[in-house]
Amino acid sequence: MSLVRLLSTAVLALLWSPVAFAQAPQEKASPQPMSATRVQELEASIAELKASREEAPEAMKKGLDRQIAALQDAIKLQQMTDTANEQNKSRRPQLTAEQKAFFTPVAPAKVPSWIPDTLTRAQLTEEMMKCPAGARVFADKHDMDCRKPPTSKAGVPQPHGLALWFYKSTGKLKAQRYYENGLLRWDISYHTTGARSSQGFYDNEKPKQDRETGLHTSYAPNGSIVRQAEYKSGKLQGWSKLWEDDGYPMSATRYEDHKSVEMVGPTGKKM
Repeated sequence: MSLVRLLSTAVLALLWSPVAFAQAPQEKASPQPMSATRVQELEASIAELKASREEAPEAMKKGLDRQIAALQDAIKLQQMTDTANEQNKSRRPQLTAEQKAFFTPVAPAKVPSWIPDTLTRAQLTEEMMKCPAGARVFADKHDMDCRKPPTSKAGVPQPHGLALWFYKSTGKLKAQRYYENGLLRWDISYHTTGARSSQGFYDNEKPKQDRETGLHTSYAPNGSIVRQAEYKSGKLQGWSKLWEDDGYPMSATRYEDHKSVEMVGPTGKKM
């Protein structure tokens, strides 16, 4: 994984703060050159941080400025490494049919969302939330969710049903999550450019546990699958596979009870 991708991934993760926080029909975008889609994502993330800065208290603005500067540096670095990335592609080993079969992504988990990926905050209505019995809609400028009202004056509303977040800069979906009595059951997250970022199920036993279960899939901004991993009650179990943005395999690691026991490269050679 390139330094650019590591840097941009680390900074993009901050876009979720301070929010604590699959499969609806989705049109899969055709893979584009890696640099173009990564640069577009970084540019969109900068626009999101700038939109957040406009609403942020004065004490938070310097931190947001540092994040913006880091992403601007990541764009420059990405552009500088375009030629090197193309040269690396030409040196990739050809894969056998068996190797290609091993690294062919499986179908992502079918998360039961009824909200289209293209929905914007302006298009959302309370009726679309379909809150379960006992829950009602709570809405804000950039989000809407179903919660059970508190049972006492000192209590807080409990997530129960669908929760949606939207990007401030575009109004596009940032994430969908579904809760049962405060426990997370599934999640779909989105890149700032609009495509899905990840999806999967959870089997939380307590609030804010975020315990993955089953197959979790992550996507590049161009729609290509870049990671698939199997979980059992929050622990990696079985093969976890990584791909480049254009679909070429990077590596695969086999886990037993969250411990790495085997790792192979694209050609099946142990690493």
